Amino acid sequence: MATIDIFRHFDNKLDHKAGQTIVESGSAGRDMYVVVTGEAEIRVGDQVVETVGPGKFFGEMALIDDSPRSATVVAKTDIQVVPISRERFMFLVQNTPFFAIEVMQALVARLRHMDSLITN
Repeated sequence: MATIDIFRHFDNKLDHKAGQTIVESGSAGRDMYVVVTGEAEIRVGDQVVETVGPGKFFGEMALIDDSPRSATVVAKTDIQVVPISRERFMFLVQNTPFFAIEVMQALVARLRHMDSLITN
């Protein structure tokens, strides 16, 4: 995910301690987040459905469909993330085709993973 890696150079990084909730299910989504360092767990209910680390992102769904957050994200380790606002997200989708492809690839991978959890 080379395009996503460009965010590690941004100045607006946020730090979270291990165990801290970064995104709460049901809340409004104003930003997506790109992981610079550390790891976070994406949880649906009490189940961890994915662990994301450097170069990966979360929170993009709320920016795409303007719905409340569908999952809670908790820092598994101390973590540093870069928030990407809706405005920046839309700019990147319109002007950086590979960014849009990476987001779509991640969405497809998450959907396939969730399908496998349901069918197994």
